[in-house]
Amino acid sequence: MLAREGEVAMGGTDSGSERRRAMRVPVRGHVVLRSDLGPVHGTLENLSQTGALLHLAAAPAAADLELELRLVDGNGWVTARAVRVEHSPRGAQIAVVFDRVEPAMSAWIDASIASALTAARQRPILVIDDQHGRRSQLIAALSKEGMTPLAPGTPLEAIDLLTRAQLHVSVCLLAPGFGVPTSDLARILSDSFPWVTTTEITDDLAGTLDRVIDAWSQTPVARIGAAIV
Repeated sequence: MLAREGEVAMGGTDSGSERRRAMRVPVRGHVVLRSDLGPVHGTLENLSQTGALLHLAAAPAAADLELELRLVDGNGWVTARAVRVEHSPRGAQIAVVFDRVEPAMSAWIDASIASALTAARQRPILVIDDQHGRRSQLIAALSKEGMTPLAPGTPLEAIDLLTRAQLHVSVCLLAPGFGVPTSDLARILSDSFPWVTTTEITDDLAGTLDRVIDAWSQTPVARIGAAIV
């Protein structure tokens, strides 16, 4: 049976290190399933040292799997056992328990988990706003709330921040930016970065701050915060 978020994997040990090893954290990465019909590609939904939740283009034909995990810090193969398969129009969501993980792969999984836990503590928020004074006030307010505002200066910098899996940017505050209307920015983000929640910046600083705090609290990364010790 898969360990749930914050649950201890084996032996009832209640140490912080064991909880972190068993903790399922949202990790963005790619996965390749080796099959007789050729490779099946998919994405990682969450990850721990004991297993993962995958989204594949097609469900596996057998329960015993060979998987390549492509993480930010490194790639490697693991053997795993499928314990739950849910079908959808876009493919299949598969929960797996790892049977064998090589030491190097284990270290890369640890690094990915550490990045997610760091993001849960730092709460990164992307801020796009052409009004420099309002943007500065918002950055100061977010920092005071213990968040980490990221204010890209160009569209390419924004894309770079969003594609850095180790940052786990899940919320973007939007006003017209880079000469592009808010609605167009929101559509671009939704198409290219579907995991990112967008919320609008207004001149009501307190209201904007309330919306971003609420948006962050609903993200998968935020939900692991309570398990951090």
